Amino acid sequence: MENLPQSPKKENKSSKKGIILAIIIFLILLFSLGAAITFVKQRTSFFGRAFTPGGSVGEIALENSYLFASPLQAQVGIKEKIRVTIFILDSQGKGVYGQPVFLGQDGRLEITPVQAVTDELGRAIFDVGAKVPAEYLIEAKVNNQILPQRVKVNFR
Repeated sequence: MENLPQSPKKENKSSKKGIILAIIIFLILLFSLGAAITFVKQRTSFFGRAFTPGGSVGEIALENSYLFASPLQAQVGIKEKIRVTIFILDSQGKGVYGQPVFLGQDGRLEITPVQAVTDELGRAIFDVGAKVPAEYLIEAKVNNQILPQRVKVNFR
């Protein structure tokens, strides 16, 4: 049997199928790229946030609220500060918005409020420096109630 050349009709059908397949793949890639760009542009949060506009208006749950400091040690003087961050949360763990927060006063500490009223995450921020080298126990107060958690910092 002789190898006969394929008819032009078969070649046209094969090339048309290839072109259609390439177009479909291109459209899928284009759609995927568009979806990825949309996802990246939107703010995505994997942590609990208040869903009501302006933050949660729930009751403060002191047992859910907490504070932490970073770093835990600093040099005495005005050059080094320790940042104390407080989160005031409700019973569902959502931030409580608009609550004034106070840090316990010690005359040897220099407390500078960065954000003394809680934001939509329930967060308040303070910078703390010291005049005297010592170890200090810092506590936070909201609505005239002291948070049960305290943080220990060291100024040297």
